[in-house]
Amino acid sequence: MHEADHIVAELLTTGRDLWSGVECDIRQDRVVVYARLCATPNLERALQDSERLLANVLERRIGGQSWVAAVQWSERMCRTITPRFRAGGAP
Repeated sequence: MHEADHIVAELLTTGRDLWSGVECDIRQDRVVVYARLCATPNLERALQDSERLLANVLERRIGGQSWVAAVQWSERMCRTITPRFRAGGAP
């Protein structure tokens, strides 16, 4: 199984109540993840949970490699999530 498939499988398992679908594209300079939110009455909470879960899985899976994720909840609306810088300047 390709690493992108492993990442997708883990994200779908971890976020099974959050996302209806996840795609992952491993590029030379970064990992790009696209996640589609399930319908939810609390969008902001779902986005916060998405950010937390994406960061946990991607930081553990790919270590220091750069990543970006787009969480989409409608045809025209999405939130872009990137690693946050921690104390000491490391992502």
